Amino acid sequence: MKVHYIAGVAYDSNVYLLEDDDPIIVDTGTGMSAGSTLGELSKIVPLEDIGRIVLTHSHYDHIGGAEAMCEATGAKLYLHEAEADPMRAGDMSLTASRMFGKAIGKMDVEPLREGQELRCGSSVLEVLHTPGHSPGSLALFDGESRSAIVGDTVFCDGGVGRWDLPGGDLRKLKSSLERLKTLGLKNMYPGHGSYAEGDAEYHLRLSAEYLERAY
Repeated sequence: MKVHYIAGVAYDSNVYLLEDDDPIIVDTGTGMSAGSTLGELSKIVPLEDIGRIVLTHSHYDHIGGAEAMCEATGAKLYLHEAEADPMRAGDMSLTASRMFGKAIGKMDVEPLREGQELRCGSSVLEVLHTPGHSPGSLALFDGESRSAIVGDTVFCDGGVGRWDLPGGDLRKLKSSLERLKTLGLKNMYPGHGSYAEGDAEYHLRLSAEYLERAY
């Protein structure tokens, strides 16, 4: 499995394409750059080959582009079960969309649960529930390569996701970070900023030390 990184522009989340026989998109940004993002994706794989879009959580900067990407690819949307029902009901309380002056309607999403496996061609990704930044934050873990796409739970260079938004919880964020530290990660792909290849444990340690010092 190859991980392709499309850096977020302004408030957009990063978008990742997991390239294999059954490619998966992870996160979609706000949608303000959906056209250029789709153009980048189409240079890697035919858009019609993408059957699944996994959302690491339901904040607007990660899901705003979902409608455009689903329309372009025909893919189904997937989200952790803790946030899937609110999204189906059009509950905006978890999306933080008002921070962006936007509204988002009901979304047809398939629920994901802890421990579920997603086959991406020859690779198998395990769904890890990593709450704290939001109730249904998740990570996708590839045990073979020791890689994880971690959403906004943790960032490179000692950063962590906010916990002061609706559904955030500092205690759970600390626990999720500790869990990620036990995986022996080599590669880490966060929802914003740069990614780490080969030295993920270093960045996780910096983030854990930051939380312990500050909180």
